[in-house]
Amino acid sequence: MSRTCELTGKRANVANNRSHSNRATKRVQGVNLQTRRIGGVKIKLSSKALKTIKKIQAIDRGEILTKRAKKKAKTAARQEQAAKAKK
Repeated sequence: MSRTCELTGKRANVANNRSHSNRATKRVQGVNLQTRRIGGVKIKLSSKALKTIKKIQAIDRGEILTKRAKKKAKTAARQEQAAKAKK
């Protein structure tokens, strides 16, 4: 199998090494691939894709609030304060 991320499709990039005399020689910049088991299946993922998956899972569990959730919590707190002030 080639060294590509199965989720994002990222793969190796070709770049140049530059010597002191500024001579260019080709080299390969590899992808930072990690093998992880997701849903019982082993998948090769780039570290960036893995980080994104972990963030989405944290949002689903409620550990991280999205902008919409933060705004909703803020308005709920304001409404509570307004209700207490009326009493």
